[in-house]
Amino acid sequence: MTHEEGPEIQALALEVDRTDERAVQRRLFGWREAVSFLIPVALVAFFARNVDWSEAWATLAGSHLGWVAAALAVYYVSFPVRAWRWSFLLRAGGAAIPVRPLLRILMLGWFVNCLLPAKLGDLYRSYLVKRRFGVSLSRTVGVVVAERLLDLLCVFVLLIVGGYVAFGRAVLPDLRILYLSGALLAIGIVVGIAVVYFVAPRLARFFPAPLRRIGRLFREGVLHSFRALPAAGPLTGVVWSTEVLRLLFVLLALGLELPYSGVAFVAVATSLLTTVPLAPAGFGVVEIGMVYILTAGFGLSTHDAVAVALLDRAVSIFSVIVIGAVLYVRNAASERFGGETG
Repeated sequence: MTHEEGPEIQALALEVDRTDERAVQRRLFGWREAVSFLIPVALVAFFARNVDWSEAWATLAGSHLGWVAAALAVYYVSFPVRAWRWSFLLRAGGAAIPVRPLLRILMLGWFVNCLLPAKLGDLYRSYLVKRRFGVSLSRTVGVVVAERLLDLLCVFVLLIVGGYVAFGRAVLPDLRILYLSGALLAIGIVVGIAVVYFVAPRLARFFPAPLRRIGRLFREGVLHSFRALPAAGPLTGVVWSTEVLRLLFVLLALGLELPYSGVAFVAVATSLLTTVPLAPAGFGVVEIGMVYILTAGFGLSTHDAVAVALLDRAVSIFSVIVIGAVLYVRNAASERFGGETG
């Protein structure tokens, strides 16, 4: 379904479409992106001074490859599920798009998220949907925002339930910041939806017509997506089950054990840390946070916790960079020769 835009929006879209592939590459691999890597690298180097790296590498070297393959498999099962959920949300938002091209676009977005801070890959995949299918960029961004809201709500529930089962009421003081962050995000979601639904339409009259139209399309993208909640809600549960299973298989690959509630808590807590906008995919913050939770919360040795963090991130980030780079190059070649993403 192609959404027809007004002349102002079409002019804006044409301006966006003038960005050639070389400009995009400069944006992805520029000096700002190098700085976004250097800061977390310095952070990791500071906290890694007292790690027994010989023990950590020995633990990694003893990994069971069958469980590593299982972790990769269950992780990549989540992408078709995410694409399926995205298609439901887009359809509810007014755009019926097949799952297959959405899966490719989703992978490209994840690839960019692994390279750029602040989840810019979500904006990139919205742009690709607009360019490939002619759907309003503002509406598509609204749908992606709704998707992320579903993820954050699910993470918040799993964080509370998993933490309570794993720790009861005896939560380490330093881990309370995770609960506080989750609570603030949940409150922010409720307030944000209320603002979009009640306040934004009243403020719109103070803005020019083109901006009012963009705001309306964004609002419709967010709010109309929740019509797909009966289908998107269970799929969100499946997505986060695969996240928990991935970490479980990583632990099994290293010969380590945690209670299932603990695995769920660590998985969602570290996913929450990826929202920190300072570095791509929360690089540095996630690894340090995971090591701290595993050692202080569950008694693992530092070198074992480091091995878990390294292997889990290899599965969830490094593999996406490798696969995503191939897709990105193919997508660039397709665009160059007049092909389409899909």
